[in-house]
Amino acid sequence: MSTPSSQQTTVQVLHDGWRVRDVRGEDDPPTTALPWLPALVPGHVHLDLMAAGVIADPFKNFAERGAQWVDETDWVYETTFTVAEPVAARTLLRFEGLDTIAEIALNETVVGHSDNMFIPHEFEVGHVLTPGENTLRVTFASAMRVGRERQEAWTAQHGEEKTKRDWQLWSPRSFVRKAQYMYGWDWGPTLASCGLWRPAGLVSVPVARLLEWKHDVTFTDDQAMVDFTVFVDPAPEASQTPLTLTIDLPRVGSDEEEFDAPLPDTVTVDVPAGAGRVAVTARVVIDEPELWWPNRHNPEGESIHPALYAVEIALHSETEEIDAKSANIGLRTIELIREPDADGKGEGFQFRVNGEDIFIKGANWIPADSFPARLVNEPGYLDGEDDGGDARVFNLVGMACDAGYNMLRVWGGGLYESEHFYELCDRHGLLVWQDFGYACAYYPDLHEYAEAARVEAVAAIRRIRNHASLALWCGNNENHVMHIGKWAPVRPSRLLGEHLYHDVLPDAVAAEDPQTPYWPSSPYGGGDPNSSDFGDKHNWDVWHGVGDWTNYAADNARFASEFGFAAAAGLRAWNTCLTDNDLAPDSLAMRWHDKTRKGYDTYLNLVKLHYPDMKSLDDLVYYTQLNQADALKFGIEHYRRLKGRCWGTLFWQINDCWPTHSWAVIDSELEPRAAHYASARFYAPMLLSLVRKENAAEVHLVNDTLSADRGALEIALKTFDGETLAHQSDSVSIGENSASLIARFPLDAAIGREAETYLHATFTPTVHANAAENFLFLAEPKELELDDPELGVELLEHEESGFLIALTTRRFAASVWVQIDMVDTEDAIPTLSDNFFHIPAGESKIVHVEESDTIDSVESLAERLTVRTLYGYAM
Repeated sequence: MSTPSSQQTTVQVLHDGWRVRDVRGEDDPPTTALPWLPALVPGHVHLDLMAAGVIADPFKNFAERGAQWVDETDWVYETTFTVAEPVAARTLLRFEGLDTIAEIALNETVVGHSDNMFIPHEFEVGHVLTPGENTLRVTFASAMRVGRERQEAWTAQHGEEKTKRDWQLWSPRSFVRKAQYMYGWDWGPTLASCGLWRPAGLVSVPVARLLEWKHDVTFTDDQAMVDFTVFVDPAPEASQTPLTLTIDLPRVGSDEEEFDAPLPDTVTVDVPAGAGRVAVTARVVIDEPELWWPNRHNPEGESIHPALYAVEIALHSETEEIDAKSANIGLRTIELIREPDADGKGEGFQFRVNGEDIFIKGANWIPADSFPARLVNEPGYLDGEDDGGDARVFNLVGMACDAGYNMLRVWGGGLYESEHFYELCDRHGLLVWQDFGYACAYYPDLHEYAEAARVEAVAAIRRIRNHASLALWCGNNENHVMHIGKWAPVRPSRLLGEHLYHDVLPDAVAAEDPQTPYWPSSPYGGGDPNSSDFGDKHNWDVWHGVGDWTNYAADNARFASEFGFAAAAGLRAWNTCLTDNDLAPDSLAMRWHDKTRKGYDTYLNLVKLHYPDMKSLDDLVYYTQLNQADALKFGIEHYRRLKGRCWGTLFWQINDCWPTHSWAVIDSELEPRAAHYASARFYAPMLLSLVRKENAAEVHLVNDTLSADRGALEIALKTFDGETLAHQSDSVSIGENSASLIARFPLDAAIGREAETYLHATFTPTVHANAAENFLFLAEPKELELDDPELGVELLEHEESGFLIALTTRRFAASVWVQIDMVDTEDAIPTLSDNFFHIPAGESKIVHVEESDTIDSVESLAERLTVRTLYGYAM
């Protein structure tokens, strides 16, 4: 074949013209054979079957159960595409993601196989391609069936009786390297699926191409030395062609004239001649570097975006640029500090960024859809700023930033997330705790399974390691505590998978990303993997064991990396998946969408400890969400008061993958639950926390900023009518990055009147702009003696954009729910500046509402607006 006229590496995208059908067995009746159906790539077979009308949407009612046959079936995808003449001798067929066990044939020639959803696959196909039309076929084997076969083969080979099948902990999913949550979880459906779930294309390499790259940063007093290693892949017939590499490193968002520090010069280096994977090294020196900081921790101001530098790498032949890569990097140091206690009875667990200890405030992240290809295919970001995919990911990460998070934990039962996810975390200052893809199960860890784990880990590390947000690699989710804690009767004599977490994975991190810490499991530390004295801890005893969230007060964790309380999704989510007859708290379909394994009645009874009975769908949403917000507020304030011993909270979880009852604070329709709005309050850099201790209240102040402060503390015991029964004023100080008990307030005046009184406290700082505020009820919400607050509602146009809801109240308005009905529209849920808040008697509150196609006037807002309080509906 002749060489193309251009020397540039090119990609021909192969997303058009795909079709799919089931693979028929010899004994299958021909009358049930499916015809070829149109298929979407990237995609999943369930989505194609839905589009063709073969199955119902598995999210709706009980349709998940009716779709289980899909995962027991083999499927074949096929397309034709045209290749122009001449064909480059070095041409690769590249799949960014195949889900999962597949045979790939091009022009009836088998060119390769896949057996891992998480890694890209490349196959040399220059010898198979022909000018003109070509046929590509990908045949997927049932992951369920193959997983069972592999499990049986392992048991037969290793002869351990105790490793017989257990669906939860030792199941087919343990033997297939795909996203584990797709097999079903206690918040998600069982939809294993298959398909070409990420982009596919032909890569033509006439001369050479860029592979992965990495960088290491070394700091001096006023400089940062950024050492790059870039890997180049020359075509065999062009291995002696002279090549050069250039690296530019401008500051993101700054022109040279506007940027105070000088920009580094472009660095040019020669590429060594040779075949195979060639390493090229270069150093870029940055004078007066700007450091990357986590969200709200920049010493110059909490609102400043993290500093990023744009890496631009280009590969040149003598005549032209033949390949290029670009990305953003941040200059920072991240350490995992594990210092033993002075008494030798424990060990700390804290993150240190740029030399400063950071209290971690964030949540666990799961994939944002049960069918992750659907995220890739989304038409654009919901706010219209971009044309790419991952609209839900874009919005979720932004919402996390706005709520005050500084970390997201990418949980091990999900995915190694998209490039877009990590780029957004870089941009928003959200540290990333990255689990490897193992969760809540025993895993085979010898021979070919160990090698597959190594290959997967290397691919993930090389793709993610350059992101400033990456803070930790973690071997698995809950596998150590599962084994030690004897979660199920099936318990092998050793932790199957241990070789991966203690040998294979840490060795891969040490070789590919030695600057990033590695942690074997979550939770992990000490002889008890879930110890309160060592490492990180998952507190699920409160939900699965002792029950009520008030028991968080008994926990003394060093780092709380999982805990949470469940609540119902919002009204729009339920309307997407249930029929009108099922939109009730106790319908069978509503119960089906509770996967928490708590027992639906037990779950609701935990809410009824604090809130009234739920008689309508509105009640179910309102009361479960308020209870969830109370639970997370109570737990996180407790952990933040322990600052110095405890150095982080990652609650379970930020997001959902389908409409459901779950621990998420943002549902599958991106509608925030009450707890999301509460997050912005309990994750504020300055937290005022009130704790009742018999007939007094302790007042704690937590300062996560890097500067000390002082200010005025006001505490008042009030009735809901606005009468002040007791009051206290103090001038108090707080050290940088610290927590202190700053006052005790007697509650004698509330004795016998708990149901009609509450405690209100404010701290007005001198240095920082935002005051801290908190409320404490002295009786359960269902027991409060609330009168009609006589809430006034006025709607106004905002002078810049959107609308304002001005709320005034005569009496205390408890848990104000501003609800905008978006059930009958596909518009995004409007962003509200706040929700589910209290308004003291005689005070007011302004809520900003963004404009949308549906909410484009005061009149359209009025038509869809409902305001509810614990007393009842105000409008």
